[in-house]
Amino acid sequence: MTNSHHVNEIHPVPSGPLEAVRLRSQHLADPLAVDTAHPVFSWVPTGPGGDQTAYQLLVAGDPESLTPGGADLWDSGRVAGDQVNGVAYQGRPLTSGQRYWWTVRLWGADGAPGPWASPATFETGLLGQEEWHAKWIAAEAGISSPLLRTEFEVPGRVRRARAHVAALGYYEMRLNGQRVGDHVLDPAPTDYDHDPGLVDGEGEAARITGPRVLYSTYDITDLVVGGADGAAALNAVGLVLGHGWYSGEDDLGPKPFHRTPLGDRPAALLQIEIELDDARRLTVVSDGDWHTAPGPVLYNDYVHGERHDARRELPGWDRPGFAGGPEWRPVTVRPAPAGTLRAQLVEPIRVIETRAAQRTVSDRDGRRVVDFGQHVSGWTRIRVSGPAGAEVTVQHAGEVDDTGALDPSANLAPWMPARQTDVYVLRGSSAGAGEQEVWEPRFTLHGFRYAEVSVSDPEVTVHEIEARVVHSDVEMPGEFHCSDEMLERIHANVVWSLRASLQGFPQDAADRAERVGWLGDPGWTIEDYLYGFDALGFWLKWLDDLAGAQLPNGRFPIVCPIAWRGRLADSLPEEILDQMDEEGEDFTKIFWPYMDKPDFTMSTYPSIVWNLYRFYGDRSILQAHYGRMRRGLDFMRSRADDFIIEEGWGDHMEPQPDGTCSIDPKRTPIALTSTAWFHAVATMVADTAETIGAHGDAIRYRELAESIRTAFNKRFFDPATGRYATGSQTAQALSLWLGLVPAEHRDRVVRALIEEIRDRDGGRLNTGTMGTAALQHVLSEVGAADVMYEIATQPAYPGWAYQVANGATTLWETWGGDMHYSRNMKLMASIEKFLYNDVAGLAPAAPGWRRIKVKPALTHRMTAASARVRTVRGDAVVDWRAEDGVLRMDLEVPATSVAEVWLPLSSHAETPVLTAGEDLVWTPDGLADGARSRGVRSARRAAEHVVIEVAGGLHTLTLTTKGVRR
Repeated sequence: MTNSHHVNEIHPVPSGPLEAVRLRSQHLADPLAVDTAHPVFSWVPTGPGGDQTAYQLLVAGDPESLTPGGADLWDSGRVAGDQVNGVAYQGRPLTSGQRYWWTVRLWGADGAPGPWASPATFETGLLGQEEWHAKWIAAEAGISSPLLRTEFEVPGRVRRARAHVAALGYYEMRLNGQRVGDHVLDPAPTDYDHDPGLVDGEGEAARITGPRVLYSTYDITDLVVGGADGAAALNAVGLVLGHGWYSGEDDLGPKPFHRTPLGDRPAALLQIEIELDDARRLTVVSDGDWHTAPGPVLYNDYVHGERHDARRELPGWDRPGFAGGPEWRPVTVRPAPAGTLRAQLVEPIRVIETRAAQRTVSDRDGRRVVDFGQHVSGWTRIRVSGPAGAEVTVQHAGEVDDTGALDPSANLAPWMPARQTDVYVLRGSSAGAGEQEVWEPRFTLHGFRYAEVSVSDPEVTVHEIEARVVHSDVEMPGEFHCSDEMLERIHANVVWSLRASLQGFPQDAADRAERVGWLGDPGWTIEDYLYGFDALGFWLKWLDDLAGAQLPNGRFPIVCPIAWRGRLADSLPEEILDQMDEEGEDFTKIFWPYMDKPDFTMSTYPSIVWNLYRFYGDRSILQAHYGRMRRGLDFMRSRADDFIIEEGWGDHMEPQPDGTCSIDPKRTPIALTSTAWFHAVATMVADTAETIGAHGDAIRYRELAESIRTAFNKRFFDPATGRYATGSQTAQALSLWLGLVPAEHRDRVVRALIEEIRDRDGGRLNTGTMGTAALQHVLSEVGAADVMYEIATQPAYPGWAYQVANGATTLWETWGGDMHYSRNMKLMASIEKFLYNDVAGLAPAAPGWRRIKVKPALTHRMTAASARVRTVRGDAVVDWRAEDGVLRMDLEVPATSVAEVWLPLSSHAETPVLTAGEDLVWTPDGLADGARSRGVRSARRAAEHVVIEVAGGLHTLTLTTKGVRR
């Protein structure tokens, strides 16, 4: 479609029986290092529509054996049911380092099997810790980014070779002069080891239960040189190390900010497994025989930047036969960390795209400022020429001042500054100063829209500077478009901030040093992620991080991985301590990371688990995490007094009349928000128990939820006014969203909320991060999508449109864009659900999108909207246009899903007629003859809607009526 308000394409429906496509093992396509004995399988049914009634799955050790009766690992037989994911392997024991083939076929409603799917593969990594023969190696302390190398011989032709690489910090692998893979900032951060200085929220010694170190696996078959004619071939392997989140330079500043290192230097672990044509096997490992030398990277810090002196590069160091000088010394073999080695079954971080500078903002005094037109997370790549030893400095920031000069206020805030500055020292060339050098950093990350380039020598020429966009390489199939330009711009800003946060964990600020994975907002914005990003592996990785950081008493940290550890007051500037003293809280008694903020710390884990189940329909996720959800709920009970929790953070970043935002709420009591989340967690745990068959637990936790609800209403609700506590937007909306309002008072509470918004707050939101999430969930559910639309698009402070009007290309940390706060943070991302559910009209109505609800709520305010969501059953697409009393809608419903479509009418609509294609399917007299042949299963009128149920497939619906546009 060419209209910009529409999705890119609606896919044709394949003919014939049901067939499985998009086969995945452990949630990834053809993974190289599955390290579980029972990997899970998934597929997407495709075909003309109808139920999947059964499946049969085969697993074999070679593709030729992948037949019924021939599969030597597993033949599931015909299994009745419509399960499309979470199918666990139940065959013969798997062996480390092997490749396996698998396929599946499906049965449809007609009882006939479909074709076998095109085979997929998975490989096992190292299934047992005892199978690691490598040693952890490092350079001497004090070397910023060491080079490590060794050589090895291969005596025959190579059939297959794999490299397993882990690091404490970051690494780049080299083999025979070439870079291995395209991962950057690898591996994804975890809690690598135990910290003897770790304390809980009361300052008592604590110990996390499950530290992990992730390893990546690469197919290096084509890079290893094999021997021939009886002669062995010499190979060389090398590693470049960076601090990452594990260690740091000497200028990190007071702890715990911007992070508390676990070690004094980066380290690495490498094991290469080679299989020769004659079936011989070789293993190459990191050990004390390796050598190390300082590399050209003289400084590297994840937030501050990198310094690279190209004159110190050692050409050929990663090739066989390299003759190193005296700077090469034996490596240091390090003790292994306590973290269990686990395969990195998550999409790696990569350079996702490259953006050219759109304009030069200023160029004076030797400083050139360029604008990339978009705030991104990543770094810059430069192409320069000049004399040896000359320096090129690139500083990154999100703003410029009125003169066009770089304004780094947001990333140089006094609390958690990030210099975001890279320096490249030119190599120069004997061939002349005109030879161009291309460079980009390896071990840092910046949040920026603008870059300032300066040179130390006028003979240096900067030929080009490009922005490199860097984040976890998850699929981004979600689409949203509409005829309202402001909503489209808000959507784009949200997507860019969510993209920036995907850094192996949900990172907070993209620019200043607050790059940690906060708990809190990910729990109430998880839906906003799931509509646009197919990132199940990413979230499962973070859930495992959280599970490993949970204390035995059930308490979760407030940041994870645990990069902040220690007493809060020890790291704060005096001016911030003074400000917080005025707010009446004793910060000398607050310890990172196990703070007394249960509304943030204890709600995130169960919320993500439950919403992943809602979107993916995979019960194995609930089963894997139920025990820790229950333990977390028990911890919350221990903090409650008569079912009320007084402590918490509350509605963080609440807007204030002076244009600022408050870290702590002023309008809504913390006890209200914390207790509301206590009820929500109890409800989610009860629902999880019911779903996995723990019915006794479900009854017990529903009773707990009801006790919390009763205490909550007794403490905070005024039945006479319909208001909770202060009657703030957050107090009203959160109570509605989390199911705390008695049914008989619901209408009154809704009226009080809308009065608060329109009459008291002038049609503007007055909420922080959790209150904003509550608004988008509640307003549409109570028939007030118009109110949410008005809030979203009104241009005054506070709101998303205000940020757009003031030049934002991402979400700001504060509603007003305070200069010392982030210009790119996911905190206020809670609007995507509204855009997808209410503007476009696309939402899940059953776990895994087995049923879909299509109910656009603003056809009277806009002329067009569309959305696409990648579901586990296939793409779900809605595309509607409204004009002159005619509503046209194109639908793509996954083959094995059913959609309930609500087409809006006005209360005075005359003689509505609904057609599918050219065929009449409904009139006020009922379902027309032949409607079922068009995939329409039923139709009815419900107040101001025509409601039809359609089967999987493509549908073009046209509702013609008068008065449809109010």
